[in-house]
Formats: sequence, C-alpha cells, structure tokens
Amino acid sequence: MTTDTDTDTDTSVELFERWTALWNGDFSDPESFLAPDFRIRFGSNPEGAPDTDALRGPSGIVDLIARHRAESPGRRYAVEGVPVVDAGRSRVASCWYVTRADGSQKSGIDLLEVVDGRIATVWSVTGLRRFAA
Repeated sequence: MTTDTDTDTDTSVELFERWTALWNGDFSDPESFLAPDFRIRFGSNPEGAPDTDALRGPSGIVDLIARHRAESPGRRYAVEGVPVVDAGRSRVASCWYVTRADGSQKSGIDLLEVVDGRIATVWSVTGLRRFAA
C-alpha cells in the first residue's frame, strides 16, 4: 500500500469531518471516504468492544460505531481546533472530544492515513479530559 503524495489539505480536513460525523451516527455512504481495506488501531480497545485489530473495511467500523452508539446513546463527538495536515506523508491529525449524555467528557487524538483520497488507517488514542479550574 502506498500513500498519496501531496494530499490536498482541504480534502484531508473534509475527511476528518466525515470521520467525526461517522462517530456521531452519520452512516451514509462510508465507502466514499473509507478505503475498502480500512483498519483502525486503538491505543486500547474501546469499552466492551471486540478485538478491533481484526476489524476491516467500512462495514466493520460502521458496525462497531453503531453498537457503541446503541450502548451509549447521547454521545456527541467534536473536533477540537483545526486538523493538522502532513500533505507529503498523506496524514491528518486532530484532537477531539466526546460529550456523554451526563455531560462528562473524554478526549483523544486521531491520526488518519489517506490513500487514494480515502481514509485507509486510523490510529486513535483516548483518555480522560481534564479542564483547568
């Protein structure tokens, strides 16, 4: 697998927006922005999730997210700041946070690898969000 070189910044930011919308339950046409052999690499498996290293393709991540949303309704994901694009390496990264139905939050960082204009791999690390007093 080779990555695109000089990935367009606007396209990369749009891909991150589509990725966030997917986590918010927008399951429309994931094949248009996720590569057929899509993979995700979590820093640790999400609560109650199966082995995510074995997950492949758009349908695999959609199934995982749909199950996650059904088990934890009312969550809302948002990008924090503007995604950072490394066009030469075809990667885009951003901080994000999720607000749960009870108002508590978690945050994380996702790094997306773009191949042929679609997200091929995501590395995702999540932790507890701490706010300054």
